[in-house]
Amino acid sequence: MLKLNVFGPYFGLPDGSPFCIKALMLLKMSGLPFEAVKMSFSKAPKGKAPYLDDNGTIIADSHFIMRHLEQAHGINFSGGHSPEKLAQGWAIARMLEEHLYFLSMNVRWLEDDNFWKGPYQFFADLPAVIRPLVGRIIRGKIRKAQHLQGLGRHTAAERLALAIGDIDAVEALLGKNTYILGETVSAADASVTGFLWAAECSHFRSAIGDHIRGRPLLMSYLTRMRDTYFAGFHI
Repeated sequence: MLKLNVFGPYFGLPDGSPFCIKALMLLKMSGLPFEAVKMSFSKAPKGKAPYLDDNGTIIADSHFIMRHLEQAHGINFSGGHSPEKLAQGWAIARMLEEHLYFLSMNVRWLEDDNFWKGPYQFFADLPAVIRPLVGRIIRGKIRKAQHLQGLGRHTAAERLALAIGDIDAVEALLGKNTYILGETVSAADASVTGFLWAAECSHFRSAIGDHIRGRPLLMSYLTRMRDTYFAGFHI
């Protein structure tokens, strides 16, 4: 059986990582039997989750997991959409995974209240005496990475404006469609669901989440995806 290695449920979400939520949804869309198991950093080939164990073949990264399912198991994630529509889906996924993700990361990791009730939980298995030190070290690395990338150089208001641009672009493309590219589900929906759901997460104090919750079309979309692929979790 396929084994998808993930972090596990956190903050009322199916997983603490939007990349893992994306991968979980792709596996559910595939219809293949699989088991979600807790990841091990020592076994993760790229030092991160998700990664898939397909009878001993290890595939890391949600995108390459998708490609493996297509190539090794004959799964079609295109939804029958045209090349033009699939190109839009690719662009949407890249925007959310390479831009909105880091804006949301700033809110979760670098705002004190959110960090202590959120990502700090990832270190729960560490000895209590070293847990705060590890948290400070990881936060420092994230702050440095955000500065080097450029997003960390903006003010909070500027970062919010960028996030709103991403969110409103998704809403405009969704319109009154059932799915992001039209009336059939595709791989792009796994990205949109994972990253919007994580950004909206009400566990955190976040103006990004507030903006998503103020967009009825997006909230209806998230509810549809939750009810179809993640029954039992609440938005």
